[in-house]
Amino acid sequence: MSRFLWEQTRDLHHACEAHPIGEAMASGKPPMRAYEMWIRAIGEIHKKIDPTMPAVLHRVDRLDADAEVCGEGAQTPKSAVAYAETLNDDLSLAGASYVLTGAHLMGGEIMRRRLDGYPTNHLEWDDRREAIEALKMFRERQDIVEQSRDCFAALLSIMDEIETEMKNVC
Repeated sequence: MSRFLWEQTRDLHHACEAHPIGEAMASGKPPMRAYEMWIRAIGEIHKKIDPTMPAVLHRVDRLDADAEVCGEGAQTPKSAVAYAETLNDDLSLAGASYVLTGAHLMGGEIMRRRLDGYPTNHLEWDDRREAIEALKMFRERQDIVEQSRDCFAALLSIMDEIETEMKNVC
């Protein structure tokens, strides 16, 4: 497996993990409203990327179901909508697919166990091995570095928006 793409995006990946919202998610105890906003944001992006990926990687229905279970009535972050609108070509769609699918499959497996009491249907797989195999078509690409970095940057903007919303609510 090629690590090129991972190495080229590692700094932004770590920035997402170090963000206060990323840290709250990693703790397994984010505020439910923040979690719902995150789920809705990821769902907005998946609405664009799911039709371009193998069915085993589709997450929209699961994300929608998880957001409904949260029941906080949170809105989709505007930055997620704006980013999703930029996903209009193969490279941008593939970059977002690499980042989100990798996150759901790899980090998501750990997160699913930590998020006790939170809806995690979007982190569960009918056939995880098949999904990992499908992820390889993105992982091995060297032409989507910029687009993958754009996705991570968008995730940071989404986290900033969620963090601001949480400060305004409290």
